[in-house]
Amino acid sequence: MAEETAERLHSIALHLMRGLRRQDDALGVGPARLSALSVLLSGPKTVSELADAEQVRLPTMTRIVSALEGLGLARRLPHPTDGRSVQVEMTSVGAETMARGRALRVERLARSLRALDGADLARVEEALDVLERVSLEVLRGPR
Repeated sequence: MAEETAERLHSIALHLMRGLRRQDDALGVGPARLSALSVLLSGPKTVSELADAEQVRLPTMTRIVSALEGLGLARRLPHPTDGRSVQVEMTSVGAETMARGRALRVERLARSLRALDGADLARVEEALDVLERVSLEVLRGPR
């Protein structure tokens, strides 16, 4: 039963995010760039850290960072403790872009939720508590 539920949840999550990602088209920034930019929400990272987080090779991330810089969404700064390295940080324009993207996705999702009747919306709310616990368990990693 757990495997069937996991399959269904996986499929639903993919379809939901794929549908919401369409809202990002209005931002004029591609998905790989937005994904890398989202990593910077937690603070500056080296290009290597970004590549690891996004599971891409260093040359790919270097190109992504250069594109983000060209769009004014991120900037390279000297690394505070390693003079041979740089860190990448999100600019205020990058933060505004991320906030706008989140607002567009949340509004699209809210429109769909508003179409539900009260009982269905309440069931979604209840399910969110459980899904949040599952999410935290997944983030902890393998046991």
